[in-house]
Amino acid sequence: MMVLAMLAGMFIGFGSIAFLIVQANAYPMTGPAQLLSGAAFSVGLILVMLTGAELFTGNTMFTLPAAMRRLTGRRLFAAWIVAWAGNLIGSVALAALFTAAGGLEGLEGHVGEAAARVAQDKLDKAPATIFASGVLANILVCLAVWMAMSAGSIPAKILAIIGPVTIFVAAGFEHSVANMSLIPIGLMAGTSGGAVAITSNLVVSTIGNVVGGSLVSLALGVGHGQSLSSDDHEE
Repeated sequence: MMVLAMLAGMFIGFGSIAFLIVQANAYPMTGPAQLLSGAAFSVGLILVMLTGAELFTGNTMFTLPAAMRRLTGRRLFAAWIVAWAGNLIGSVALAALFTAAGGLEGLEGHVGEAAARVAQDKLDKAPATIFASGVLANILVCLAVWMAMSAGSIPAKILAIIGPVTIFVAAGFEHSVANMSLIPIGLMAGTSGGAVAITSNLVVSTIGNVVGGSLVSLALGVGHGQSLSSDDHEE
């Protein structure tokens, strides 16, 4: 699971790079440019879903089997911790490789400028804003995951992912795993961010993501007739 989580962090990081390339070409930003940025970022979740990598924000939907008592609380939190840590390792590794490869100098240095600008915007947000944004971000991400898992073909899975991801990225919502690559790349590009601001963003966005993912899984589970009083247990 740790290996798959590290891969997921790298895959979302590739989405972050695609997002920054669009951002570098479209400043000051307009609505259409933001939507294009979101569509570019969706490649990250597409890679995760089509390869079976372990993404923490998608795994927040494990609250449904936990509520049905098919998954123990210990297993739930262990899975979350491993996925989150692996995503962080993979994201930071990709950010370092991208910087070492000269990615920040791309498009006459505009990629680096975009990276610094995006990271600074994230680090300047108030905790309450980050939390609310994190809830909304993962509602959309988990809807994309749920629909992609229900789709019967690869083109259908890709189409199911692009819409929700485009919305959350274009709106500037906070996705903890995306931030694991966007913030380090921004720091390497010259963003001034202290440990407190970085930790606050990742911790608060993570909590918001857990709430958003849990809401989606529980609401859809109940809506589709799942009983949360099941006596089935899985150790």
